[in-house]
Amino acid sequence: MRKILQSKWMWSVAIALSLGVAGCNLFHPTGSRDADNDDAAALTHDGYIEFQKSNFDAARKFFNKAIQADSGYSEAWIGLSKTVLKMQEGIDVFELASYAQKTEKDGKSSNGFLDMSNEKADSISRGIDSVLIFVNKFIDRDTTDKTDKKIRFSDIADSYTILQLTKAALRIRSVQTQLSSIVSADNAGMMMNLDALNDLGDSLKPFLNDMASAAEAIKSSPESAAEIIKAYLPDSTRQFFDEEDYADVTVGLANSVIQMNDRAQTIEKDRNDVFFKFGNAIDDDGDGCVDEEVIDNYDNDGDGEIDEDARDSRSIVLVKKRPTNIEEVKSIGQDPTTYDLTKAQIDSLSVLEKYNTIDIDMDGKTTQDDLDEWQFIYRDPNDRDEKKNHRLKFTNKISFNFTSDGRFPENMKEDEQAKRDSLIAKKELIRKDTDINNIKYKLKDRQEMVGGCWDNYTEEQFIKWFEGRSAK
Repeated sequence: MRKILQSKWMWSVAIALSLGVAGCNLFHPTGSRDADNDDAAALTHDGYIEFQKSNFDAARKFFNKAIQADSGYSEAWIGLSKTVLKMQEGIDVFELASYAQKTEKDGKSSNGFLDMSNEKADSISRGIDSVLIFVNKFIDRDTTDKTDKKIRFSDIADSYTILQLTKAALRIRSVQTQLSSIVSADNAGMMMNLDALNDLGDSLKPFLNDMASAAEAIKSSPESAAEIIKAYLPDSTRQFFDEEDYADVTVGLANSVIQMNDRAQTIEKDRNDVFFKFGNAIDDDGDGCVDEEVIDNYDNDGDGEIDEDARDSRSIVLVKKRPTNIEEVKSIGQDPTTYDLTKAQIDSLSVLEKYNTIDIDMDGKTTQDDLDEWQFIYRDPNDRDEKKNHRLKFTNKISFNFTSDGRFPENMKEDEQAKRDSLIAKKELIRKDTDINNIKYKLKDRQEMVGGCWDNYTEEQFIKWFEGRSAK
């Protein structure tokens, strides 16, 4: 039965792509058309004639000439991308969808990406990169209003998604981790498993970059992307969502992936180990608080930094029915001109069993006795947006040095930015002070330099802070 269901998913995504939701996708040949009078149109017409004859070298030359004649001629860009795609071995929608299907082998879960040879994986990866060179150029021009807009990014978003998800899956293949273990789902929403992401090591940044590109395509065409998501992640999604839920949930996931990637690509190099150590019950950023941040692109602990000591992603519940377009924003009584659709909105935090014994702010109470540590000040997501306050409740009880009312203002003046930067610099010194045999900053120093959760520590807790760490 499972194999039958998986086969249906594979064929559903293949059929959706081959039909072309918007009449245009990279896997589906485009019929010839009458040539217009301008050179770009005529050259593009000749290119599609050669394309239909499978004379791909000739077709590529015509499309290149058309782009040289008019760099904004969208049909030429798509024709060139289709041609390059057809020239790549093994880059076929049916074949790519089949690789994502989960199989059982010797009692272990596997899939086509993990089972294929290195030569095959390299060939597919190179082929996708060859296509994306031209597709990305087209997308860049389309999103900066440098094309005629006859064909838009949204028209090829379904094809683009499957290429990027395939590329991401091949990244994962290098560390033998399944795509379905990275992105998971339950009846609360679809989430990123950050513990599994840690296993990617040095390939994490490029993986997130690939996933973010796929996420942009998902947001551009969520209904089409939902079919692809179902094909690539069947076991993690099918039992929890109705058919109409997929598009809403994938948009929420896409927003989170994009923000994670933005943060990962811009963070200082020597702080990667902070950002990528999720939910480890350790204070990774030197503020004395443990796993207090949330992947939502907000400063939840009031220390001037964003997502720098993130808790386990499984505690984040993405809302299924958050608005994803202007009409939905209007329907909930919000102003579409000011409402920010790009933020990852979080409805609630649930205490995981593994966190029941964690004391986030080190005030002597664990989450079993102090649930405020796990709650937002404003429970309703719209209220949090309106008040521009995404802090967790426990931050009301602490105050980081240099902050005003326990937090930094949203729009900081130059002197306020300098205070924040000074605090972060001092946190960096403390973060790297991990050798218990050569402690540079005593507890009193930390309380004076940073404050925050350090003010709640006893000497015994201070010594315990060094457990599980090694000097750098």
